[in-house]
Amino acid sequence: MNPIRLSDLAFTIEAVLDEAFGQKVLWVVAETSDIKNYPDRGYCFLTLVEREAGRETLAKLDACIWRKNYHTIRDFESATGVAFARNIQLLLMVAVSFSPVYGLRVEILKIDPSYTLGNLERERQAVLDALVEQHPDLVWLEAGQYITANQLLPRPAVIQRIALISAPGSDGWRDFRHELTQNAYGYTFEVDEYLTQVQGAGAERAICGQLERIRQSDLPYDAVVIVRGGGSQLDFGSFDTFLMGYTVAGFPTPIFAGIGHERNVSLTDMLCHESVKTPTKAAAFLIDHNRQFEEACLRLRDRLGTVARDAVLTAREQLDSETERLRFVMHNYFRDQHTNLAEKAVTLRHLDPANVLRRGYALLLRNGRILTSVSDVNPNETLQVQLRDGLITVTNEP
Repeated sequence: MNPIRLSDLAFTIEAVLDEAFGQKVLWVVAETSDIKNYPDRGYCFLTLVEREAGRETLAKLDACIWRKNYHTIRDFESATGVAFARNIQLLLMVAVSFSPVYGLRVEILKIDPSYTLGNLERERQAVLDALVEQHPDLVWLEAGQYITANQLLPRPAVIQRIALISAPGSDGWRDFRHELTQNAYGYTFEVDEYLTQVQGAGAERAICGQLERIRQSDLPYDAVVIVRGGGSQLDFGSFDTFLMGYTVAGFPTPIFAGIGHERNVSLTDMLCHESVKTPTKAAAFLIDHNRQFEEACLRLRDRLGTVARDAVLTAREQLDSETERLRFVMHNYFRDQHTNLAEKAVTLRHLDPANVLRRGYALLLRNGRILTSVSDVNPNETLQVQLRDGLITVTNEP
């Protein structure tokens, strides 16, 4: 046996690896593990792992990110909205080196954000496809847009009774309650809290469990609101699952979601009745919804007042017109009647017996009763004759 020194072995390995990998960069797909990040110092140590579908480890290598390339972590998080954390599959540009003192090291030079985004999008699309295929009555594709039964539920004209799902004492819970109670219009909301975890292992079942509690309560909620604060894309994993999508899409009460920031869009956002970006905006949306109803009522009130004033004015004008018309008609009527009476008075004056007598006529009387026919006069009967200026007695001689 001719043993060699450890340093000789190390230098030999260094030379071999330098010949194979020196001055070369490689693109590698690997999963992150055992991350030790030191942002204040500007470097990070981690383990890269490859696993089979059954999660058996096929390969494992130590890796690092030095100060000169540390910005790649910030660049990756900014581009994807995904926190640089363990158990993420990444596409990495790496350089391989060996130190006789520190051993084999894989240095990460760059992280490709498009690969991670593509994986997340593929996973989300697979869930959507499964929902459409298995539950077409709850989720369907129409004109390139995913439509759900929850989206088509009628929205109450006023939203007052709310079931709130949120993490207890979280920033999202606090922001939502503060915005709702401090609204500028003095609106009152009745909020029942269904507090639970909203991220991490088991969060999807916890959230769906609270939704089932709400369903079984039979309380007449106007809306269910799910809120959480912002975070990385991985923190939204609970909202991108098949179970969550199925439960939200078919829920019998409109679900409003305020579970992320501008760059975070989850399946829950896509399938619920209405989605906004933050808990504060979720509260503001409800306040604005009720304000629109109040403004519509105020507009109707103003319109009713205007219509009533116009109706009264029109009625008054019509009454004035009818009064004037009645006055004109009555004036003509009384004038005509006056003329008619005057004519009749003239006629009556002409027919007055006194006036008739003045015109040379006489009246034949029997005991003050006027006789009008010869047959009424008896022979030798004494009668009276009324003339213009007096009465005379005559005898009818045969």
